[in-house]
Amino acid sequence: MALPSCTAWNRSVGESSYTEAFPTGPGPEHPLANLDPDFPGGRPDFPLPDRWQPDVRPSQRTLPAAVHHTTAKGVSLTFLAFDDRNYEIVVADKADGPQTEWQTAQEAAKAHHALAAINASFFSPEGEPLGLVIENGSRIGTWNASSSLTSGVLSVEHSPRLLRRKHWRSFSSTRHLVQAGPFLVENSQPVPGLSNDTQRPRSFIAWNGRHRWAFGYAKSATLAELSTALASEPLSKFSITTALNFDGGRSCDLWVSPSVDGGPASTRRIWNNPVRNYVLLVKR
Repeated sequence: MALPSCTAWNRSVGESSYTEAFPTGPGPEHPLANLDPDFPGGRPDFPLPDRWQPDVRPSQRTLPAAVHHTTAKGVSLTFLAFDDRNYEIVVADKADGPQTEWQTAQEAAKAHHALAAINASFFSPEGEPLGLVIENGSRIGTWNASSSLTSGVLSVEHSPRLLRRKHWRSFSSTRHLVQAGPFLVENSQPVPGLSNDTQRPRSFIAWNGRHRWAFGYAKSATLAELSTALASEPLSKFSITTALNFDGGRSCDLWVSPSVDGGPASTRRIWNNPVRNYVLLVKR
């Protein structure tokens, strides 16, 4: 049995056809809307309420590098905050000792075309690293399994991370590494048992456990005071879950390029001493 054509339903003269009223596809008079991945049928031309806006979780948003100055629990702090999806952490070591090559963080950064530099691990009076250092896959110094000043590891494999010395594996494909310590914050909590005796300048590195990092400098604090200050969430949009102490006192030296938001910044003083190695920030 033949079916009636859907383009010619029983209609009176002068009435529109079905296809005229309901076009079956795009055409000059009914063009296809520009597709939007959030609105496959075409984005409406009227404002949408906030609940209809495409959502991006905070952890998926990358933040540009920026310098922040703040005070937490009475401790004056300087941070260079950044996102490791935009920037790389690399190590620069002076093979011939602290008195050679770049004498300041600024010189180290410029020599390596970096945006920032901070003094890194401890070293002996003879200028040798106190623990293991890895620069571009090359090992320098030896693994230190006993000192509290090497109890933590900044390790850069596919991405950077902070971990306890006992959790690092020597067979891992580590590109950059420094042993340092002690830990200041773990699991977002102050580390108990830290010294509360001597106030001095402190250098450190902080991490939110995902992609956000900060090179940091405390103008004057004991280890216990700095631990408490960092665990109090001194930065907005950055919850510090882990923080590791770098060398302090006259070794403290953080420099940030003027091309970074909030820069230039330098914590170096005229009485600073040269150091053995630096941790650098390089744009990907």
